Amino acid sequence: MKKQIKIAYLVIAYMDPGQLKRLITRLSKTSDVFVHINASVDLTSFQHALSDVRGQGRVVFSKERYRIVWGGYSILQAAFSMMEQAFEQDTYDRFVLLTGLDYPIWSDEKIEAFFFDNAHKEYVCADIVSGEQYDHLYYHASRDHRILHKCFQLYERILRKFGKKGKKDYVSYNGKEYRLYGIAPKWALSGECASYLLHFYKNNRGFNRYFQLMHAPDDFYVATVLFNSKFRDSIESRENIFKIVWLPDDKGAKILEQEDYQELLSGNFLYAKKFQSGYSEELIQMLDKQDAEERCRIQG
Repeated sequence: MKKQIKIAYLVIAYMDPGQLKRLITRLSKTSDVFVHINASVDLTSFQHALSDVRGQGRVVFSKERYRIVWGGYSILQAAFSMMEQAFEQDTYDRFVLLTGLDYPIWSDEKIEAFFFDNAHKEYVCADIVSGEQYDHLYYHASRDHRILHKCFQLYERILRKFGKKGKKDYVSYNGKEYRLYGIAPKWALSGECASYLLHFYKNNRGFNRYFQLMHAPDDFYVATVLFNSKFRDSIESRENIFKIVWLPDDKGAKILEQEDYQELLSGNFLYAKKFQSGYSEELIQMLDKQDAEERCRIQG
């Protein structure tokens, strides 16, 4: 018998409408999907690509659109905007943050069973971090605001020249010291945990200001809030359910192709990055075939 669980996917996209369509078509078979398209790109091609997607779940475009830039706070704004919209529409057991270039590795049935069996676990692959590891934590940044960011860059060069630091590598807020945790740009949270996180985000602007003035705050914000909360003991920080194949020499994530199929299946990963039109179609067909076979096995 199928284990019932309701998942809300929060998907942030800015490119490749064709790949986004493949992802949303797959996710919406069983779940609701909330989609944020970067405000710096034309929405029309994405709307057209998703216009004929018909699944059991809903496909909803985000009410708010943010101009997301690499390393900016805007990506958090987009994620929380979709989360709030999801709570307004329904009650969910699990919230999963993905990008438009991600795709499920496991079958829908296995993913739902996994979250059903681990209903009270939070998946945030992160650990405590410091400025000794990531020295950019000692300096301000504001990539969403070009002029301000250039000013911060100049100030950072001056500080470094004299061997000084611009800020602490932890947050002091309301008499409490929050140690920073990262790096966790993706996460899968229970409905209860997501509700706590959204409430914290909306009601602690002073805390948020620290992250508004740092580089890549999405790597740290969610992990920092949750590791300093009552959910700390329920976080599965060592079990990363998101697979990325990295290229050598810090050249970023590899575009996944058919040849990567066995490697994707070799671990306990539920989702992977990076799938792209013109490269990943055969691999996606193999993953979808696996999903269909799993569904047939369970149903009959």
